[in-house]
Amino acid sequence: MLISVEKRFVFIANTKTASTSIEQTLMDHAEIVRTGSPMRKHIALHRALEVYDFLFSQPEYTPDSFLKFGVMRDPIDWISSWFRYRKGNLVQSPLPADMTFSDFWANKDWNLIRPDGGKFLQRHMFCDPQGRLITDLVIPYPHLARDFQTLCGILGIQAPLERKNVSKITQDQVIPDDLLEEVQTFYERDYALFEQLHHINQPGWARLGHSI
Repeated sequence: MLISVEKRFVFIANTKTASTSIEQTLMDHAEIVRTGSPMRKHIALHRALEVYDFLFSQPEYTPDSFLKFGVMRDPIDWISSWFRYRKGNLVQSPLPADMTFSDFWANKDWNLIRPDGGKFLQRHMFCDPQGRLITDLVIPYPHLARDFQTLCGILGIQAPLERKNVSKITQDQVIPDDLLEEVQTFYERDYALFEQLHHINQPGWARLGHSI
């Protein structure tokens, strides 16, 4: 998570959405840099507004004066990326090399279920506890290269978006066909947001003087 007071942006680092690459591009322009452990880095926007209330409670630095943005991935693509990453990369919570996605799905570990028993969803990064979207832009992952470069141009930042922390396993299809419908149903609330991003983002882009 990054906060730039000068450039007036808040970057919310959603998981498995090139957040490390984006942070490297934007870090020199941020006065507040929240990296390190996943719990620190991947903080939801509503929590960030609480943690950094000393800034956002000041009249000249209200949340509305910042562009709040992040990136969201198709839920099937997102959980597949998590599975590949934990199987093939050196991580703190690796999956067994012989584990199938079906076994991973059946285990319902922290990638799927939060400590409070709720689903681990991407939308929680961008919405308040009541489920209302409080982010100005949620860039669809397939459009990341285009939209991020556009955003950097508007912010006056010139830097390449390099690929960092990618999954070493590159297999595209990891979810068996007989599980696809169940997985899609599990993430139905994320799909409800993801499929509306073009419409949802229009006011945010318009605020920046850009149309999509």
